[in-house]
Amino acid sequence: MIKRDFYLEHVIRSMWNGEIKVITGIRRCGKSVLLFELFYEYLLSHGVQEDEIIKIELDQRRSYQYRNPIALCDYVESIVRRHTDQSF
Repeated sequence: MIKRDFYLEHVIRSMWNGEIKVITGIRRCGKSVLLFELFYEYLLSHGVQEDEIIKIELDQRRSYQYRNPIALCDYVESIVRRHTDQSF
């Protein structure tokens, strides 16, 4: 695996600025590795619990329904609610 330190640092530096991040690039350039492996490991190593991270691969057949923004929002909200209810 190629380390993508420059891009990882850029994502880390901007993660709390309130803006939505869009990672773009040609096919097979490492976008998924950056997010699903490198950034994921960064979050875990900084105290974020695994069940607090939502990972959805929209190119996978099992996740096609979440290409609909309303279905995606409902799904994310249900996870957040469930996690919030368990915290209290």
